[in-house]
Amino acid sequence: MSNMKMDKPLALKTLRNTVAAAIYIFGVSQLMANGERLFGSEDNHTFAPFAILLLFSLSAAVVGGLIFGQSVYLFLDNKKKESVTAIFYSIGWLALITVLGFTLLFLMK
Repeated sequence: MSNMKMDKPLALKTLRNTVAAAIYIFGVSQLMANGERLFGSEDNHTFAPFAILLLFSLSAAVVGGLIFGQSVYLFLDNKKKESVTAIFYSIGWLALITVLGFTLLFLMK
């Protein structure tokens, strides 16, 4: 593994995309945490599950695009090695942000 070196521009692009995904996830979490205050506490058995599933589908598309979009773009541009590298960078950044998030939770208790 001594011949592996960091591709800084790719690392920064994947960091940017992963931070954007984390910001989006935070926004959705705040929407869900404050849903009753924002939308009322009335039981709406028809539209509430529909809205939640739509939000779930939208979130999967947005976060999937942000986390894996760079890799797909590189793969389609026939840069397979860089594509795999981008996946590992993205997952690594996501893991780091997750650890930071849990650390903040721990420190705020």
